[in-house]
Amino acid sequence: MAQFITIRFIHFKGFTAKKNAFAEMGKSLNDRWDAPGLTFSKHLGCGAGNGFSVWPDFSLYAWIGIWEKEVNAIDFFERDARWLHFTNNSSEIKGWDAEPLKGHGTWNMSQPFDFSEADTLWNGKIAVITRASIRTSQALRFWWNVPGASQHIIGKKGLIFAKGIGEFPLIEQATLSVWESASDLDQFAYKSKEHAPMIKKTRKFNWYKEEMFVRLKIVNEF
Repeated sequence: MAQFITIRFIHFKGFTAKKNAFAEMGKSLNDRWDAPGLTFSKHLGCGAGNGFSVWPDFSLYAWIGIWEKEVNAIDFFERDARWLHFTNNSSEIKGWDAEPLKGHGTWNMSQPFDFSEADTLWNGKIAVITRASIRTSQALRFWWNVPGASQHIIGKKGLIFAKGIGEFPLIEQATLSVWESASDLDQFAYKSKEHAPMIKKTRKFNWYKEEMFVRLKIVNEF
């Protein structure tokens, strides 16, 4: 059975709710999430505006979990005390469940996704996670280029959702996007005239000391 992956975006309103949510994210950096069947998790902040910003959005957080079985995830979201405490004052929770399709690279020096049982014939909706650790010496150059490049993804054919997420401001960044199909994603990633220059600059300036690119098969959405 393929890995079961859960992606959730949790929205908060009001000063107290936002403050508590921010504190929980800070806690997760040292006190990692733990639950039966949970093999990997990331509690992430989101960028302001369209999500691709150096400024954080203190009202929105992302949570990604990789599970051995779907039942583990279901039990966690229904019963886990820490999760229920974190989301108790949230105003909205949205997200997707997924399975691995293909990818490469590492996240904190490991590859948590298992592609050995991937559905290679899948032609439905897909999620994409791109993640990178930015070299400190290149951080200013990277963020100088992000606003101009990121605005071109909005409104692209087949794009359902896109958000910039990350563990640490400026240097640990990721993007989560959801597309109607792999062909829509490929059209943007490999044929878009706006996206190509960013790829060239990435190679030219060697922005990243670590990077990962993963495609996921969407099986549920909320």
